[in-house]
Amino acid sequence: MKNLLTAAATVLMCATAHAQLPSDAVGPGEFPGLQLLPVGSVIKGITVPRYEAHKVTALMRAGEMTVASRTTIKLKDINVRLLDAKGAATIAKAPGVEYDFTSKHAFTTGKVTLDDERFTAEGTKALYHSESQRGIVIGPVRTTISATQLNKTRK
Repeated sequence: MKNLLTAAATVLMCATAHAQLPSDAVGPGEFPGLQLLPVGSVIKGITVPRYEAHKVTALMRAGEMTVASRTTIKLKDINVRLLDAKGAATIAKAPGVEYDFTSKHAFTTGKVTLDDERFTAEGTKALYHSESQRGIVIGPVRTTISATQLNKTRK
């Protein structure tokens, strides 16, 4: 299977009625769809967009996803593109990320890089909370601000 959404849609289309699923099919803090995949499942080539007001605001790609538990996934070779209202992108890359659907926290399992037209940053780890859409890069951190951005802030 190339895509989690394809896998989930296929299983859901094969179910003849919701009543056939156990009442505890999706527990508190569990992501609908993960209960359809056994723990240890590996899916290659994941792409997941996020939409707001019918516009793509983020696009996450991963080389591989492993279902670690019914509430946790592990991603390898992750590349996230965050788009602002004007279409400018901030790109975050990391060799690995773990995401917990209960706490809504993602943390990298290796060096993280952020690339934006205004700055670049590299750190040893990053922590991101998907509900608040806020994160932090943990150091040592190296940040470079573009000369163009510095000139804009001085005016």
